[in-house]
Amino acid sequence: MITEVDDALCVLIGRALPEGTAVRLDPPKPTWQTERPSAAIDLFLFGLHDDPRGRESGWDDIRDERGAVRSRRAPARRCVLSYLVTARAAKVGDEHRLLDLALRAILFADAIPPDCFESDADEPVTLALSGDGPGDLWSSLGMPARAAFVFTASAAYLPASDEDIAPPAEKLALRSGQNVPGALSPSAPKRWVRA
Repeated sequence: MITEVDDALCVLIGRALPEGTAVRLDPPKPTWQTERPSAAIDLFLFGLHDDPRGRESGWDDIRDERGAVRSRRAPARRCVLSYLVTARAAKVGDEHRLLDLALRAILFADAIPPDCFESDADEPVTLALSGDGPGDLWSSLGMPARAAFVFTASAAYLPASDEDIAPPAEKLALRSGQNVPGALSPSAPKRWVRA
């Protein structure tokens, strides 16, 4: 799911940027200060953890066209992916403009739109700005701070379906106690025993 979310985020943010601006999945690196800058937004995936919100219980039945259960699947689990977003451009003002456009793309989208994915997403991928600033991240990377923001994407992970289930019943037989050994027939005399 990580690569699908990466690609969809690149599409979502790329739509909001000026033509010719790249959206990359590169981590920050010290050589940025010596490289010739090009207009780009970098998304750095730096954190992954379990998202207990919206956790479900039970099993989902997967049915065929007749309504028969063909497989079962455990409920989805969600994972939070944390991204650091930075901008690169020839001038600091241009970097801030690019960062502003990327921020707006994330800020006004509650979830990644379905048309950003190459295939149909089973569950929505929700987006939220993080309350954590990137200051600690810059120092742990050993780099001077730059303008940046952090956001999270909560994505569903669907387990494989269990197809090892009993086949559906083809017919159902109901018995009412007739012709069953040991059962009384309606015409048999009833014996009463005194206590």
